[in-house]
Amino acid sequence: MFCSCALLILLCTAQYTADVAGQQSSKSIALQRVVVLGGTGRVGGSTAEALLNGPNADRYKVQVAGRSEDNYNKAAKRRPSLSGAQFLMCDIDSLQSIKAAIEGAALVIHAAGPFQRKGSCTVLEACIDAKVPYVDVCDDQEYTEATKALHQKAAGAGVPCITSAGIYPGVSNLMAAHMISLARREVKPEYAKVSESGLSSTSASDAPSADGSQDGGTPVEPRRVRYFYYTAGSGGVGTTILETSFLLAGTDVVVYVDGKEVKAKPISERIVKDFGPGIGQRSTYLYHLPEVASTHKCLRVPSVSARFATAPEFWNWAMWLVARLLPASFLQDRDKIKWLARISMPWVKLIDPIAGEKVGMLVEVDLEDGSTAAGLYMHKYLSQSVGICVAAFARQILAGGTKPGVWFPEESGAVSDRRAVLQEAARGCQRFELNRPPWALAGDPVRLGLGFYW
Repeated sequence: MFCSCALLILLCTAQYTADVAGQQSSKSIALQRVVVLGGTGRVGGSTAEALLNGPNADRYKVQVAGRSEDNYNKAAKRRPSLSGAQFLMCDIDSLQSIKAAIEGAALVIHAAGPFQRKGSCTVLEACIDAKVPYVDVCDDQEYTEATKALHQKAAGAGVPCITSAGIYPGVSNLMAAHMISLARREVKPEYAKVSESGLSSTSASDAPSADGSQDGGTPVEPRRVRYFYYTAGSGGVGTTILETSFLLAGTDVVVYVDGKEVKAKPISERIVKDFGPGIGQRSTYLYHLPEVASTHKCLRVPSVSARFATAPEFWNWAMWLVARLLPASFLQDRDKIKWLARISMPWVKLIDPIAGEKVGMLVEVDLEDGSTAAGLYMHKYLSQSVGICVAAFARQILAGGTKPGVWFPEESGAVSDRRAVLQEAARGCQRFELNRPPWALAGDPVRLGLGFYW
């Protein structure tokens, strides 16, 4: 009898211990709530999908925020995995609606573009006040300047934020920063190896040293960074890319030449660049993009510019005509641009199935020693890759890899592990290479031996 009672007591104690441990375990893995503003749109939906299907997906509760549940249902038809997200009603133009949506969130991703001609950073300010981490996909110079003006406020509140954390700008900035860090010998050569096939193993000794220098030769400073982007058709991201392009057609371009700010006409100074097999040679034109100023200021590069190309070629000609024939007052009016994008979309949809939605990023870093380091990113679908890139930045913040404040992607406070972000961004790429000579990216070189290639 005594043995039976003792056994019963032991069994009950064991069950109680297991229940308590289970409760504690369940608390320790509480889901991080991620709110994607503009989540029913093409970019926001792509981001939510990447979070639901990517690394650590079981740690997140993804909420797709938008004005209409009908739009959410349409988005879920395009992307069935969005059925795993929760819809959250939110009017981006209402401060009270924003506050209600973001309260208690682990992260807010602002993907409700376009960002051009927006007068204030309402979402970012609401996040800082609510002490909620923030990421946006802004591609407008003036808007990023407004977000950076809130850096001290965010730092004081202990809120980590990254602006322009998309594909371009975003991952393109990191590509430039990584190659510049290698040239400056801020990291060992082993630490700089990133490709679509995987990262090389890295020990603590590979990381930057306290004084920012590493063995491997004499540091070399960059003298020029040139960003070249390509997207076929609308890239599968709907009217947003059209609205953005039309708004940029009415904005003078700022570039930097030998440390001086220089203004140019939008969609001008054509350069033909070879994006390699799969895309080939494309006509690229100057656009006013925020990574130009941030690269100049944050990475201390004297000369910086950014160019964009699309396909078919007549879309480039059409955008050139829009920039030359329509008055600036029209191109700077968001309502008129929405109308223009809406009436243009049927023609774009007609061509998109033929053009595809391939995306390419070519980043060239010219160095003071006369050499050039280049990086190439190529993905078959912009509509997938943009979300993968945003999600890579989001995971850094959710993992505690971003310092309090408002950061550009290339700043050291933005991401603690740049290689991890680049590696995640490379998921599904057809090609992703860094720190190569430009000629090696323009084609598939044949090795002849003795260090010679053809």
